[in-house]
Amino acid sequence: MSRGAEIPRPPGAGGGGGGGRRHPPAARPAAPAERAELVRSRQVRAALLAVPPAEAAWTVPLGLAVATAPRAGPIYPDTLRPGPAGGERRPRRVWLQPEDDVPHIRDRLTRLRDAVGLRPAQLAVAPAVASAAAGVLSPRDALLASPAGARRLRPGRRPGGELGPGLARGYARATADDTDADAARLAERCADAVARCLGAGTDTGADTGADR
Repeated sequence: MSRGAEIPRPPGAGGGGGGGRRHPPAARPAAPAERAELVRSRQVRAALLAVPPAEAAWTVPLGLAVATAPRAGPIYPDTLRPGPAGGERRPRRVWLQPEDDVPHIRDRLTRLRDAVGLRPAQLAVAPAVASAAAGVLSPRDALLASPAGARRLRPGRRPGGELGPGLARGYARATADDTDADAARLAERCADAVARCLGAGTDTGADTGADR
């Protein structure tokens, strides 16, 4: 399961009635679609939603991580085209992590895949980050990753030559109840910490956990 965001839960039982101590919100990991559903159904008080960068409060740049050492130039997806029939065991793939299996990222890469002549199977969504890492730690495949995620997996990260500079994860805070003043105050107080955790707006951000 993706750990790209933490979701405050409603205070549970055991908070102590009649003057008992108020406990800080707990947090839980969830994939993008689950985070949206949890806040929509009010199972959580607030969540970080995956949104297009233009709608985001925080953005995290994405590039291609490969097992070979980084080079000065970008990696171009058309260099992943399969060779002549029988020349390769399997075409090289670009792996997406569960955190990036959202329309504004997946659809853009699908259009690019088709435009440069890759096969449909060469763009794949891994069921878990560990599966994606297993592919990219060979010299064959590439992984779409944030700067921190690429460092954690220890391959070299290179810009995607045809991905475009605007390819990024986007995050926005959502609350189950617009009148929840406590959730709003907590979000304001934690905004800088959330940005640092996500590695938002920087090429050297901290590990978000989304790439784990």
